[in-house]
Amino acid sequence: MAFAIVGVPVFFAMGLAALVFIAFSGGAVPLNIVASSLVQGMDSFAFLAIPFFFLAGELMNTGGITRRLLNFASAAVGHIRGGLSHVAILASMVFSGVSGSAVADASAIGTSMIPAMKEKGYPGAYAAAVVAAASTMGPIIPPSIAFVIYALVSDVSVGQLFLAGAVPGLLMGVYLLAAASWVAHRRQLPFSERTSMRAVAHAMWDALPALVMPVIIIGGIVGGVVTPTEAGVLAVLYAIVTSVFFYRELSLRKTWEICCECMVNSGIILLTIAASGIFSWLVANMAIGETLATTLKTLTDNPWAMLALINIALLLWGLALEPAVALVTLVPVLIPIANAYGIDLVHLGVIVVLNLMIGQLTPPSGVITFLTAQIAGAPLHSVFKEAFPFTLALIAVLIIVTYVPMVALWLPGVMGP
Repeated sequence: MAFAIVGVPVFFAMGLAALVFIAFSGGAVPLNIVASSLVQGMDSFAFLAIPFFFLAGELMNTGGITRRLLNFASAAVGHIRGGLSHVAILASMVFSGVSGSAVADASAIGTSMIPAMKEKGYPGAYAAAVVAAASTMGPIIPPSIAFVIYALVSDVSVGQLFLAGAVPGLLMGVYLLAAASWVAHRRQLPFSERTSMRAVAHAMWDALPALVMPVIIIGGIVGGVVTPTEAGVLAVLYAIVTSVFFYRELSLRKTWEICCECMVNSGIILLTIAASGIFSWLVANMAIGETLATTLKTLTDNPWAMLALINIALLLWGLALEPAVALVTLVPVLIPIANAYGIDLVHLGVIVVLNLMIGQLTPPSGVITFLTAQIAGAPLHSVFKEAFPFTLALIAVLIIVTYVPMVALWLPGVMGP
């Protein structure tokens, strides 16, 4: 944290922190651990899912798929009071089933929805807040880049985590829609004229290839046909075929440009994961997690009380750290604590990612809010203020998921191996 505060890039900050620890360990940790841990931190086939899901989301956004999803959602719910905010939330729910990234969702939906909402008379800050809140579903509704990272750090099944995120993700959507409805009626936000059933059917038909995409991806993983990494490749191929040959809105040159951009974005995350290999090795071999678990046991033996403490800690850390960084630094410490208190690691994974997503919506970091505020050209403090009702809705979902574990564990129990 000290290195990060003075502006050192996260990758170097984690590595330098580990080197400082090793230097003061009195020779207890051999220096060659740094090199081997850097390699082992990334030596996993499953990490290939990260660039592929990034790429699939960008291809959807550029190739006209996202626009058709928005058109269908607008035709279906645009006539409700504050209808465009409902459109943004529903579109994010569908888009989450492909991209697996909150930033990708916010960028894809925000660039289309925020200008449209402002044009219809919605305050720019409110439009930015709705899109930011809706994009938090991206890493919860499967597939999820955050779940891939958590799975590899914790040695938990990616498929089980994907299934565990489905019901909480839908619950987030329901609560966000309820919050949007409450705000819309309280502030008398605008709405569109009701669309005919024929127009709704036409919009749905036009968006059908996009709507089928999440079904193919999740169905392939759950059915054991493809691994999460192969599902990412499948998503990319489906997005290219749909955008280039079906909708005819994506050129091969533009596809290459998107590939290059996604390589850079993925590289930033993967460098951080590589550095986390050193951190994870130190946590495991120096018994840091076990020591912390033993200390906490002296405070309380109640797993429900411990879950409350974990939530508070994660919410605070989520305010300051990027999700990828928080996952690779906090999860190795949390696993011994969860094992000591009998907390299911799949359940913990959903709790961890949901906490970190709430942190992306709130100050001081609020990366998603920064992005949508920039798109809307709205003051950041106003966007944070407008996001408050949606933050409360997400915290309500967090409490439900934390203390009713079956919300997350029911689907893996029914469909998982």
